[in-house]
Amino acid sequence: MSSPPSSTVFSASLKILKGLLNSFSDQLSNCAPNKTSISNPPNALALLHDSISILRAQVTKLSLLLLNKPFTPSAIASVLTSISTECLPGLMTVYEVCSPDTYGKVMQTEVRNQLRDLVSAMRHLGDQTASMPDFANMNAPEGPEGSKDLIGRREEILQVTGQVWSVCDRILAIASFGIVGLAMNNAKQWEALIKDAIEELEEWDPDADDDFDMDLDSEHEEKSSGEKVSGSAVKDEQQHQVNDAPTVRIKHQSNGTVLDEDNTTLSSTSQPPSTDPPPMTNIHSTKAKVLKLLKLIKMLFPALRKRRISTFPPFTRLDTTSSLPPVHQIKQFSDVLAFCEDFSTATDDLAGALYDQAADAVQAKMELTIAMACRCVDRVKKGWNEEEDEFTAWSGKWIARARDVADVTPEEDLKLSKRYEGLSLG
Repeated sequence: MSSPPSSTVFSASLKILKGLLNSFSDQLSNCAPNKTSISNPPNALALLHDSISILRAQVTKLSLLLLNKPFTPSAIASVLTSISTECLPGLMTVYEVCSPDTYGKVMQTEVRNQLRDLVSAMRHLGDQTASMPDFANMNAPEGPEGSKDLIGRREEILQVTGQVWSVCDRILAIASFGIVGLAMNNAKQWEALIKDAIEELEEWDPDADDDFDMDLDSEHEEKSSGEKVSGSAVKDEQQHQVNDAPTVRIKHQSNGTVLDEDNTTLSSTSQPPSTDPPPMTNIHSTKAKVLKLLKLIKMLFPALRKRRISTFPPFTRLDTTSSLPPVHQIKQFSDVLAFCEDFSTATDDLAGALYDQAADAVQAKMELTIAMACRCVDRVKKGWNEEEDEFTAWSGKWIARARDVADVTPEEDLKLSKRYEGLSLG
C-alpha cells in the first residue's frame, strides 16, 4: 500500500532539511578562514538577525503542529520547507561573509560557535520530528490517560524546542550588539575572570597549605610506626639468625651506601633524585609581587574599554556594508581583543605556578605576561586614526610601572617581546 501524498511530502521535506543541516555542520567544522565569492555581500549582522527571527518563528510553529492534534503532515512539511529554503541559506551566507578580516575575529568566532549549537539543536529537533508515531496512530483517539509513548515524545519536543529558542536568543543578542558591543561584553567577562583570580589569590594562605602538609606527614608517620611495631618480632627472629661474623661499625657513609652494624654486607639507602622544583623560600613576597602585577593587568581593562574598544568605528545590523571599518583597523582591533583574552589565561597560569610554589615558573610567566601587556598597549598607543590622546600618555606610565613590578628592564622586555612574538595562549 502506497503512502499518502502528504506523508511522502513530509518525508521528502524532512530529508532535505536533514541534508542541509549535515552540510552546514560540515561547513562550520572547517576552521579555515571564511572565503566568499559574493561580489556585493550583505550586512552579515542584519542577515543574521532576520534569518534567526524567521527561524525562531518557524520552529515555534513546527513545535505547535507536532504537539497538537490533528497531526497534519502537509502543514509540517510546509514549515520544514520554509526552514530549508529561507532560514538555512541565509545563515550559510552569514557564515560565508562574516570573515575575521571584515567583522573581526571575535565576531566571526562567536557567530560560528553559536551556529554550531543551533545546527546541533536543529538536528535533534529533526530527529524528534521523524520519530513521531505514524500518522494513523497520531490521528486515532487517545485513552483517558493518553499514550505514554506519545507523552514522552512530546516532552522531548518541548525540551529540544527550548534549546533552539535559547540559541536563537543568544544569536539575536550578538546581532544586536554589533562589533563594538560584542567586544565590550567579552572584555568585561575576561576582566571578571581576572578579578576572581585576584580575589582567590588574596584569600590564599601559603602557611595554611604548609600546616595541611604537616598534618598529612604526621598521619603517615603514625601509620608507619604502627607497621614497624607489628614487624618487630620478625626482625628479632632474623637478628638471632645472623652468623658470628665480626661486627663492623659504621665508619663511612657516602652516596647513600652504608655498612651494617652487625654484618659485613652493604646496604643502600639511596633515593631517586626528586624532579620537583625547589621549594619557594620567599613565598609571601612573591605572592605580593604577583598580586601587584595582576592588579595592574586588571587596571588596564577599563582604560582599554573606554579609550579604545568603545571608540572603535561602530558597525551594527542597521548600517550598510560601506560603513565597515578598513581591514587594517579590524586587524588591530582583533589583536587587542586577543591580548585581553590571553590575559585571563595568563592570569590562571601565573596563579597556578604560585600555588605550586614553582619559583622559576612564576618568574617566567610574569615575564610572559609583561611582554604580552606591553605589546598590547603599544599596539593601541595611538587612537584608531593614529592620533595621540590621554591613553597615549597614560600607557607610557603604565608600562613603566608594570616593568618595575616584574623587575624587567626595557631591554629585557624588548627581548621577551621578540621571543613571544605571535604567541597566543587562547
